[in-house]
Amino acid sequence: MFRIKYSREVALKLLYLIDANHCDPADPRELLKENAAFFKGLNEVETGFIMKLLERILSSRQEIDEAISRHLIGWRFSRLNVIERNLLRLGLAESHFNDQRAVIIDDVVRMAKKYGDGDSFRIVNAVLDKVIP
Repeated sequence: MFRIKYSREVALKLLYLIDANHCDPADPRELLKENAAFFKGLNEVETGFIMKLLERILSSRQEIDEAISRHLIGWRFSRLNVIERNLLRLGLAESHFNDQRAVIIDDVVRMAKKYGDGDSFRIVNAVLDKVIP
């Protein structure tokens, strides 16, 4: 069974950890192993999906951040909080290998409502709607 929503949430939490601690892990698999106690029950498919997302984001972070920045109206990328930044990164990165645009945006917006500030979901929705082809 592949729990894509749960896998996206795990990826978000790991991205938050990376961003908040200003670290750049050499191997995202090690980061997942180090924090495995928090993410019990991940199967191979879910772990593979999470690693694909993290590797895409970490290898192309500057390119992803620039694409997001171009679509922020009246905001600077640095003004976004950690959750918003990483939700946008996650959504854009997944769109490179998953063509279900509406599903990605809906789920990322759902996570913004769950983990973000009061209006985070609006920013996330507006930017992803513009940036995901």
